[in-house]
Amino acid sequence: MSFYVDVLGFGLSDYIEKPFRAYFFHVNARHHSLALIETGSNGMHHLMVELFSLDDVGQAYDVAQQEDRVNVTLGRHTNDLMTSFYAKSPSAFMVECGWGGREIDPANWTPFEMHDGPSLWGHERVWLSPEDRAVAREMRMRAASEGKRAPVQVMEGNFRLMSGTCPWWDGVRGS
Repeated sequence: MSFYVDVLGFGLSDYIEKPFRAYFFHVNARHHSLALIETGSNGMHHLMVELFSLDDVGQAYDVAQQEDRVNVTLGRHTNDLMTSFYAKSPSAFMVECGWGGREIDPANWTPFEMHDGPSLWGHERVWLSPEDRAVAREMRMRAASEGKRAPVQVMEGNFRLMSGTCPWWDGVRGS
């Protein structure tokens, strides 16, 4: 960690201790460009490609399911708010296909430990031990029971506001 922070100048975004240890680092406004994850083996865990449309992610998910390549199911991360899934590559690492990643202000960002787990929902990780999968599942269930939610992150022009109001969303926003 000191190599990335002290030598290369990465900033720590946040970290988790359970169900596995992971540290997330940024070099620009993207929430994280590098993550160090404790998986029990040395090597590259995954790389991520952010797609323009949620439909692109869904269609890629359909293809990955058809080819039996899904290694982490569709879900949404708690820290970068990415909606994604992970597919097995032929080279023994995963490719995360995602949409809606969070941007931060690196100059004013304060790192913190996440206690809500790595995902708000979904992201069942087949690579975890049964015990750690149970911990991750319990964390997701607790987040759901506590009503944890986050707005989606979209690029300009990649959305259309609907007419009308939503009492739930207006209440969340404090309107």
